[in-house]
Amino acid sequence: MKRTTHEPTPDFWGYARNYLHDFLPNVREMAPRSIEAYRISLESYVHYLVTEKQVRRQNIGFDHFDRQFLKDWLVWMRQAKEYLPATIGLRLSAVKAFLNFASAEDLTLVAVYQAAKNIKAPATPRKPIEYLQENETAAILAAYDGKDVKSRRNRMLLILLYDSGARVGEITANH
Repeated sequence: MKRTTHEPTPDFWGYARNYLHDFLPNVREMAPRSIEAYRISLESYVHYLVTEKQVRRQNIGFDHFDRQFLKDWLVWMRQAKEYLPATIGLRLSAVKAFLNFASAEDLTLVAVYQAAKNIKAPATPRKPIEYLQENETAAILAAYDGKDVKSRRNRMLLILLYDSGARVGEITANH
């Protein structure tokens, strides 16, 4: 994003300080550990800019948050740091949340956020669903013999859950 000489450049460090020390704890009322995770994510990106892109720490600005820099950062985290996809996703989402905050504070940063918001982190591999064996299902159902009301209720709930594939929360939710 090109600026004319009379436009002030948004202060990255000021926005980062306000985000971490005012907005997250006071407006969003986030827990200290959550705020720390956001700080670590921003610091990871700063570290990348300093070590890999040779940007002097005091010179870091929002111009360093363009799509290509962010995509290169994802590759660096995966290849050089060997982070798991879930960690990369967490780091990226924290930086995008910061850019969203900054763009709400300063309209000149909307384009920076818009360029970054659709960047996708690597997909987290899904674990295959493990099903109960027939004898395991029979053993669970046999635990409730149906001799009293609670036993019949519990057996019926288990059958309902099994047959529908629903989660307990879906069955018990008040709608």
